[in-house]
Amino acid sequence: MTNILLATEDKSRFSEMIETFQSYGCRVNTVDSGSSALAEIEGKSCDLLISDENLPDMTGKTLVEKTVSANPLMDCVAASSLSEEDFHEAFEGMGVLMQFPLEPGKEDVRKLMNHLEKIAFLSKPKAE
Repeated sequence: MTNILLATEDKSRFSEMIETFQSYGCRVNTVDSGSSALAEIEGKSCDLLISDENLPDMTGKTLVEKTVSANPLMDCVAASSLSEEDFHEAFEGMGVLMQFPLEPGKEDVRKLMNHLEKIAFLSKPKAE
């Protein structure tokens, strides 16, 4: 089971996304601040962080930076209103898997799940 940590102060914008992840058998835990997210990441096993654009105590970008510094292998997705080009520029080098819109839905989750499946396939040891 994939454990997803969602950092947002407005869980309602992510309700369709959460339901879709649950239909894939994923567990979604929600926190309402960046500091709470960092405490969860440090204390528990999370496979994926999804950060909202702005949190009460930091931006989503800052949360991703701190997460990647603390755990370089943590997969991250950021919800952002930036254009694709500006998002790439802002998050370049952080290993962010993808950008979600501010209200992600079923199609966004499907794209992410397909992306994660490809990564898992590529990271499997090859039989000789």
